[in-house]
Amino acid sequence: MKKLFISKDLKELSQLPSFCQRNDIELIASSLIHFEPILFKTEYVYDVIFFSSIRSATFFLEQATIPSGIKIACIGDTTSKKLVKKGFNISFRGKKSGNPDEVGHEFLKWLGDRKVLIPCSKQSKRTIGSVIPSNQLQEIAVYQTLSDCKSITVCDFYVFTSPSNLESFLSCNPKPEGVIIAWGSTTKKAMLDKGIIPSITLENSNEEEVIHYLL
Repeated sequence: MKKLFISKDLKELSQLPSFCQRNDIELIASSLIHFEPILFKTEYVYDVIFFSSIRSATFFLEQATIPSGIKIACIGDTTSKKLVKKGFNISFRGKKSGNPDEVGHEFLKWLGDRKVLIPCSKQSKRTIGSVIPSNQLQEIAVYQTLSDCKSITVCDFYVFTSPSNLESFLSCNPKPEGVIIAWGSTTKKAMLDKGIIPSITLENSNEEEVIHYLL
């Protein structure tokens, strides 16, 4: 039986478990990181708030509310759908969440001369914020990412969903071999920096795309 590791907890997955069961693939699903909130406050006057993940939205909304009239933007379709379920209207969504650099330039064009607030992790790679003029931008850390490494059995397929999960994996496991899937270009860059060449880099960073490549 083939084995597939993905750095997400089973409760975060909706399609991979049943796919793996149907195709005789043993699924090992485990996040290798955990998160803690950071106390924050902002008096920054902004027109748009940009969420790079549902996690950044969740931690932001635990301590703050989005003022009336503020436009909500997000990295891609997965985050957008989760925010819509929470009752929010989305004004901008990136087309390829797996390529945040491309989304950043797409977002900048849409943003125009408006000001944006970007809640993020303390360990954020700042891919979106790096393309926004400084006089239009405030980035605010609303949570921090901490390692929670576990020993993972040797697998045929590895799906790393973030640079932090990759870093944590490597802290107590040997470099993976086999089919290695990067959950987007930021994770791909982190892999290359560690001398790991991904077999596949996802464009939309979702389970459907993983399944498509496995098929």
